[in-house]
Amino acid sequence: MSISKLSELQSRLHIYRLDKRVFPTLLVKSLVQSMEEQGIPKEVSLAGTGIELSADAVTYQQRIDQLSNMLDLQGMNGAWLAPPGAASISDYGLLGSAMMSTANLEQAVQIAVKYYKMGGAMFELCFYVDGDEAVLRIEHLLPGGRVGQYTVEELFAGISRLIGLLLGRDHKPSRILLNYAPPHYAEKHLQCFRCPVIFDQSSCQYRFSRVQLTESLAEADESTVRISEESRRKLFNQIEIEDDIVTSICNLLLSTPGEFPKLDAVASKLSLGARTLRRRLNELGTSYQRILDDVRQELATEYLRTTNLTVQEIAEILGYSEVTNFRRAFMRWVELSPYQYRKQLCL
Repeated sequence: MSISKLSELQSRLHIYRLDKRVFPTLLVKSLVQSMEEQGIPKEVSLAGTGIELSADAVTYQQRIDQLSNMLDLQGMNGAWLAPPGAASISDYGLLGSAMMSTANLEQAVQIAVKYYKMGGAMFELCFYVDGDEAVLRIEHLLPGGRVGQYTVEELFAGISRLIGLLLGRDHKPSRILLNYAPPHYAEKHLQCFRCPVIFDQSSCQYRFSRVQLTESLAEADESTVRISEESRRKLFNQIEIEDDIVTSICNLLLSTPGEFPKLDAVASKLSLGARTLRRRLNELGTSYQRILDDVRQELATEYLRTTNLTVQEIAEILGYSEVTNFRRAFMRWVELSPYQYRKQLCL
């Protein structure tokens, strides 16, 4: 398989698993409390989600179900675009502190883009400069429909508030681009962002003046930046868990198909103890075996779709000593035998 094919395959492997526990329960409780203030009991707002508030984190699917319940109960009315109440940088936790310790807005934004996933996210966030504008673009948005639309609007409203807090003054973007048709509450977009809001675009983008990137932050000074360097490094070591570990494991497995290492060997290459790696993967709601199965499944379907390799050859490439074991695993993955799967592609 070519390097480009492996790259495409790796990208598919990193698409969010709906059963991955990534959202801090604190976010769930915050929404539950907000709904209770509107007279909606938690039993109603959490109905059908399977969420346990005693858990440390919830899955993507549970968070999507909770947001869907919220929209069913309060309506798709754009209430999240209303002017916010009093807010402070402390509301953004460790990430907010790390951002405020930088020298200017550009450095703060770069930190936010790199580490925003620590609080749970259902999208990728890309940052770049385009002419006179700085751009934050959403990519690979997990939920569609109403939940996806809410996610984008709530995020962009939050970005506007956050930049204002960082600069210590009123902030408004230069343009908002959205990839869906104008909703019935489109006037609330204008009230919230106070700039042109353009619908039916190819992507969702938050654009603001490039000049603002060089502005110093409201509470930043040389001593704060200097003192916080070590604490920032420690913080980043803590919150780079998922991307570093899962991505590194996938890279190792994809680079040597047919010679998949044991967990101990993988842990050693990651400079971790086996017990530590096992524990950290468990905290992410996954395991080494699960990641290995995902890689094998994707490679197997890719080989069956794009090559003339026999099932026996594919089994050997994927590290199965017996082809019957490969067939059994493939049936578990897609509920078809490798032969049936390949035949179905020709129909």
